[in-house]
Amino acid sequence: MHLRLTLRLIWAFLCATFAAIYSNLIPPIFGENSFILRVLLTVAAALIGYGLFPPIASWVRVSSITTFNFLVHRVSSEVSNQLIKFPKPNFQFGLPTPQVGSLALTRPLILDTSAIIDGRILDIAKTGFISGLILVPKFILTELQQVSDSSDDLKRQRGRRGFEVVEELKKMKGLRIEVWDKDQSGKLVDDKLLNLAKSLHGRIITTDYNLNRVASVSNIAVLNVNDLANAVKTISIPGEKLQIKIMHLGKDKSQGIGYLPDGTMIVVSDAAEKIGQTIKIEVTKNIQTPAGRMIFAR
Repeated sequence: MHLRLTLRLIWAFLCATFAAIYSNLIPPIFGENSFILRVLLTVAAALIGYGLFPPIASWVRVSSITTFNFLVHRVSSEVSNQLIKFPKPNFQFGLPTPQVGSLALTRPLILDTSAIIDGRILDIAKTGFISGLILVPKFILTELQQVSDSSDDLKRQRGRRGFEVVEELKKMKGLRIEVWDKDQSGKLVDDKLLNLAKSLHGRIITTDYNLNRVASVSNIAVLNVNDLANAVKTISIPGEKLQIKIMHLGKDKSQGIGYLPDGTMIVVSDAAEKIGQTIKIEVTKNIQTPAGRMIFAR
């Protein structure tokens, strides 16, 4: 009660003050009686302010509460809409996080057979671009063993090289290689790999183009070694001069094929007769294909 009376008196005082200030603008048309008029206006303003305070305070209170409720509702709705857009985790709440031994798994890297046999993952790891936990599923090691036991000499060498790559990765600091020996659903190795990555919310390291496409459609993260290699290759600008050795004929009998040190293929027009020679060429265009980057020159 005392607070409300104090606020009404303060509001009356403010109204009286404004009235006293602005009443000085009244011209002295009534002579000395203008002072009396200003006093009457000041008192009237104070009484009006004293009387209008309750409805004004009520209006301010209602407006403030309404505005506050509106802002809270808008903010909560926007937060809810943004949370809905986040991808849902594959783990179910209330279930324990998958583990390898005593190590909890959170978005692990999962090696595919093609990436192991390819071998470049070892060079990438040496640069420090990947670190942390890398899983090698048991069914991948089984497939690698089958390649190592192949009757084809080249496949057998590549399979054995794959085991050497795994052993070298185990020795590297900053990496932890673990074998996932639990059963996984799926008929084919790729099916098992995709199901494992989905269940662990992991990322697959591969060089297999078809596996990459299937994983992308299934919203599974993939680190494709070929994509990384293409991304770091030098881009040749049309008009740039290069020197390359023509290695063999192209699809067109008039074309010669050469290669840059990073393996990028260069198709040179009218160079069929230059096989075995190192010649100067001028880049005309370069294109990106699923298999990598190609450069055309003359």
